[in-house]
Amino acid sequence: MPPRPQPGPVQRSAQVVVFAVAGLAVAVLFFMPLFPSFMLIDWMDMNLWDLYENDVQPLLAFAAFFLLAIPASALLVTMTILLASALKRLCLPRQPAGLFSVHGATYVRTWLVTRILDSSLGVLHGLYASVFAPTWLRLMGAQVGRGSEISTATGIVPDLLHLGEHCFIADGVMLGDEEQRGGWKVLRHTSIGNRSFVGNGAYVADGAAVPDDVLIGVQTRTPDNALLRSGQTWLGSPPILLPARECLGGFDARLTFNPSRRRRLARAVVEGLRTVLPLAFVIASGYLIVQMVMPLAGDQKWLRMALDLALAGCLYGVASFLLVVALKWLLMGRYRPRAAPMWTPFVWLSEAVTSLYESLAVPNFLDFLRGTPLLPYALRLLGARIGRGVYLNTTDITEFDCVRIGDEAELNTGCGPQTHLFEDRVMKIGQVDIGSRVTVGAGSTILYDTQVGDGARLGPLTLVAKGERLPGNTRWEGAPAMPVREV
Repeated sequence: MPPRPQPGPVQRSAQVVVFAVAGLAVAVLFFMPLFPSFMLIDWMDMNLWDLYENDVQPLLAFAAFFLLAIPASALLVTMTILLASALKRLCLPRQPAGLFSVHGATYVRTWLVTRILDSSLGVLHGLYASVFAPTWLRLMGAQVGRGSEISTATGIVPDLLHLGEHCFIADGVMLGDEEQRGGWKVLRHTSIGNRSFVGNGAYVADGAAVPDDVLIGVQTRTPDNALLRSGQTWLGSPPILLPARECLGGFDARLTFNPSRRRRLARAVVEGLRTVLPLAFVIASGYLIVQMVMPLAGDQKWLRMALDLALAGCLYGVASFLLVVALKWLLMGRYRPRAAPMWTPFVWLSEAVTSLYESLAVPNFLDFLRGTPLLPYALRLLGARIGRGVYLNTTDITEFDCVRIGDEAELNTGCGPQTHLFEDRVMKIGQVDIGSRVTVGAGSTILYDTQVGDGARLGPLTLVAKGERLPGNTRWEGAPAMPVREV
């Protein structure tokens, strides 16, 4: 590495000012798409129902606002996409690879593009793990091959990312994030080959070149490029080359890699609705609350208005959760172990329920219950089987009925039973059985078809691989989990 750059006081001060101004500008600009959406709702209301001038019952008013908010939410998503892509092209038309001082203009512009991506996520969360995600990343400058699936990856440097055809990027993947050392930012090209799979929480190093048909497992760090070969399976950190893995065959290619136009259209409709409807619910709730408190503001009853707003906020959180509960049971019923190819309605609806859970129930209600005795009661309503005295500091549960947690178990921050994977374009769902008095460390993952015995302890960032049975009163650490000592 070159010597650490030594900027002068003027350069340091100027950079601080640029960061402050740019950060404020991004915050303001991403607030702007709300105004066309609200203007559209107001215009439609005035020309249809004029709800503010008529005495309408709250439930009817909410239903009307919700209908109006659906096209407004679609407009909000579209405007946010266009704004983010335009800002990215304006700030950094093309990101070169190389070595850049953290005090230089390129560093500032790269930082700004990252802020733009992060700021857009609040509105565009529903796009990830959908048929629209590849188009979104292409607009930001990434090269994405046909048929690729991208979930909530982080650390993306779009101009330096190449995804091949039919590859799969699962939730929480760190995908080619830049490295900073000795005062220099290092940026390299990162590529994922055709039909390669990167599992949840994996770390794809900046500069990684993953060949075709490679599987990078859950919570796995990619090995050095010199070790990678087509067809391999890697698991763990440090990564271990596996000689074989479970593969599910027998599914028609039209349900996995080559769907018909009708299936593409049907999935696009479902995923379009799952992107727009949560935003419509939020906007409609806001309009209803404003309509109800406006008379109090007009009469200058400020204390009563504050109390009503507080009550409305609580009711909004509860309603968000109960809506997800109702939709889960209505659309999915009870989850059971099964394997379903990706291009089928079961998978689309299941992913829609998960998206609604993560965008409505978790931020508006469940996050406030983490670490309290109330969270297990809430998750039981969704179908999870949770014993007495369980400590939960995580909401990372999806196929709720496939999770059993014994009495007095303790699940720490960011850990979770992962009840499904999407290897080979097949959604494989299985049971996770966590015994009584089990301690699961922060950031750990327990894959499906596993059983953790009573009294076992899992250290932080531990990965329990598929099909494993951990005996009771033992201690495990690492990815994959290795025994430490008897407790």
